[in-house]
Amino acid sequence: MDQDKMLKKMCRFGLSQVDIKAVCKARGFPPACLKSRELFQFNFLSDPGIEKAMASLNEKQILFLHLLNAEGEEKDITFFARLYKQAYPRDYGYTFNDKYKVVFKKVKTELIRKGLLLFAEEPKEWGNTTVLERQRFMFPNDFELYLPVPVNPVDIAEPDNKIERKDILRDKLAEILEPGKTSGSQPDSFEGRLHIKDGQLLLGKDRFTVKRLKTWNRSQWTSSVTSDRKSGDSLLSPVALINYTLSFLKKSEWAVPDDVLPLWKIAYPAVTNLPDIESACEKGFKRGCLEKITKDGKTLFRSLNIDTGPGNRKPEDFLSIRDDQIIAIDLSCIPLDTLEWLSAVCNMSIRQGGLAAQPDLVEMSHALEKINEQPAFVWLQEHHKAFRRIVSSIKRKKGKTVVHNNLMIARVRDLSLKVLLEKKFADTKKLVSLSDEFISFPVNLLPEIQKLVSKSGNTVKFVDTNADN
Repeated sequence: MDQDKMLKKMCRFGLSQVDIKAVCKARGFPPACLKSRELFQFNFLSDPGIEKAMASLNEKQILFLHLLNAEGEEKDITFFARLYKQAYPRDYGYTFNDKYKVVFKKVKTELIRKGLLLFAEEPKEWGNTTVLERQRFMFPNDFELYLPVPVNPVDIAEPDNKIERKDILRDKLAEILEPGKTSGSQPDSFEGRLHIKDGQLLLGKDRFTVKRLKTWNRSQWTSSVTSDRKSGDSLLSPVALINYTLSFLKKSEWAVPDDVLPLWKIAYPAVTNLPDIESACEKGFKRGCLEKITKDGKTLFRSLNIDTGPGNRKPEDFLSIRDDQIIAIDLSCIPLDTLEWLSAVCNMSIRQGGLAAQPDLVEMSHALEKINEQPAFVWLQEHHKAFRRIVSSIKRKKGKTVVHNNLMIARVRDLSLKVLLEKKFADTKKLVSLSDEFISFPVNLLPEIQKLVSKSGNTVKFVDTNADN
């Protein structure tokens, strides 16, 4: 269930009056909340008292809330056994309630009654489940800002040139110019290579986007850091937990790898041999996901945020006009965001050993509203003849013309013929009846349409859309 639904059920049915009184005391709610559950619900996700309640928790409880927050979804009572191991008997002769009733008591006393956790009962749909088995728990995402940093941040105000980082995403672009090269042993899949097919710039089988490129890169790091996870362990990968932990660091803050280890141990209680944390961070550095610095003999890491926007770069720094049709692209410095939208509105190709783009009328008509204020888009209109002509044509016909790939529109003045065509293709739904006398269909259906029209004794005429009248 979602957070709002869980909050509502908890406030109306889950909490006893004793529970509400405890939460009001821990969070410092106004006295009126004791008498009105609606007012109590309204105040629960508000700011007052959260920091005070967080300060009352021990380090293990704080890390556990971090894990719950990182998971980002509801959990059942079994999830809390790793936090309260002493309250959890492992004897298989116990019933579910016998195993977890003390764990639930601990959760209610130390987390729920401090106003830091949501819980509610799932409906009993089928099976002979107990109320405790149906209880679900969630850490409110509104409280994330108040979670103490899960590591001991080290503030280092060193010059930028002392920070080590790798721009793997930029290096990845070189694959575009090597059509026969694959990324390692990966096939043409999401984890595959950057290449051009039928004028489209693809990463594996899908169109290139900055988000997909970053996800690909992160997946390479994730696959290089594995653990032998078992039942009861977190479904999050070790890399996901590293990223989560480092996300709490401020701009000039760094973390030593060992500070992530306590969260790993809570996340993977059944794993006997955890991956080496420093080695995992080093792999993240080599993949261009983390940056590092050495201080007082220690290596520290933080997340690497690559600026994919143009920044101070001017369009003429990475684009050049080869002729009236072709735009040459410098892959060594083009902003990734610019490459994304440019590849979406142009036919891409390799010419004279470099990446080239040729504007596409149809693709540009779809994306015009989103990109018309991009600096490179404005520059191309001023300096590239075909680009300027296409944009001008789209703007001139805006509201009058529908541009679509592989789509034909026909005018059928004979009503009986129009009905015949509609019935013929009713099952396949390939033919769409437009207003008045017009129909629309994919271009590959044209031969069949022509054959049917000819059999009915009518003729097909074509209209040149570029003609003056």
